[in-house]
Amino acid sequence: MALNSTALQRITGRVKRIFAAREDPDLREIIETLKQVSLFRGLSGRVLGDLSEVLHRRSYKRDEFLYYERDPGLGLYIVRSGRVRLLVEDEEGVPHELRQVGEGEAFGKLSLFGDFRRMETAQAITEAKVFGLFRPDLKTIIKRYPGSGAAVLQVLAQNLAAVENEMLDMLVEREGKIDALRMFDGASAKADHTTIHAKTHS
Repeated sequence: MALNSTALQRITGRVKRIFAAREDPDLREIIETLKQVSLFRGLSGRVLGDLSEVLHRRSYKRDEFLYYERDPGLGLYIVRSGRVRLLVEDEEGVPHELRQVGEGEAFGKLSLFGDFRRMETAQAITEAKVFGLFRPDLKTIIKRYPGSGAAVLQVLAQNLAAVENEMLDMLVEREGKIDALRMFDGASAKADHTTIHAKTHS
């Protein structure tokens, strides 16, 4: 059975990229950086190669802001080099550092899944180079390489599930099992209702 033109183009594109990566040190660096990102650990070289096609490269000077709290969230960032700090303002508008993000770490993951406002401000501590993966890019990889897109979605979903479990454990420790589960179940029911409401009005 002959391959259709779309499948042939995908195979040809991947073969070309494999050889290009061997010759292009920049492409090799992108794939090697992705291998160090815990979020993407376990993804095959093929998937990482497909993912590298849609990443955006950004450079920031020391003290420059990547985005601000309450900005529309477009996607996640991966630190290629340097350090970034995440800040949040209190009720008086005083910024507090949540944590610092270093090489090979990702942040801003939630906005890949929907139109969420940024909950924090991101600021470069040093000169920083980052990769950006934004919602349109995720849609592109899903359309262009369905298998790789599914693999990326799976690791993102697994990460969100792990975060959810960690937060539940922290709530149980702080509030007690019954109150924590009531809060968690209430939040889940509210999110379900919000999602259904958004679909019926889209």
